Amino acid sequence: MSGRIRLFWLIIAVVLAAMAGFACLYAGLFGSVYNRPEGDPAETVARFFESVRVGNYPIAYSCLSDYSSLGLEQQPETPEAKALYTVLKQSYTWSPEGDARVSGTDATQKVQLRALNVRRVEAAVKARVDQVLQDMVSELPNSEIYDETGGYRSSLTDAVYAEALRQVLTDPDPLCETVSLEIRLQYIDGTWKIITDRALTNALMGGQS
Repeated sequence: MSGRIRLFWLIIAVVLAAMAGFACLYAGLFGSVYNRPEGDPAETVARFFESVRVGNYPIAYSCLSDYSSLGLEQQPETPEAKALYTVLKQSYTWSPEGDARVSGTDATQKVQLRALNVRRVEAAVKARVDQVLQDMVSELPNSEIYDETGGYRSSLTDAVYAEALRQVLTDPDPLCETVSLEIRLQYIDGTWKIITDRALTNALMGGQS
């Protein structure tokens, strides 16, 4: 069953890391003309996180300097993956830390982002599967428990995994993690844009690299 769990998280990582295929060229490659910055970069950061939180991805992605998509709008294929991804996106909460610091056409804004940590989910599921398995097999005949090799039937292990995950996700708050991020921005074509980095994308992917 551990192999199934590892495969599940691989699928999640692949889905959420789909942004790698949507990278845009940096605006600097087009030779943007220097403009005196106007506006507050913190407004771009707020617009991005609020848009991600409510699922308005076109607005969220318009705040980025280097990606046209982060893959957050894509849905996993399996019911278990969809359930996890739904809870992950519902768990996003954020708050700014102080004011943005501006230096020429560069700026930084610190934020606190709280989101479901999928590694904690994985550990919680692993800790629960044995009890779920015992509960299920106690009510089943051997023909529905074991296959011709004497191992557990895949239909049973699939059901055990799905039930363990369902139970874990009924109370996701203890599985969330708060991380401190320093969001970098550049003033490009008359507006502040976020420079996407590994720390930001990892946090949005539930701690996955």
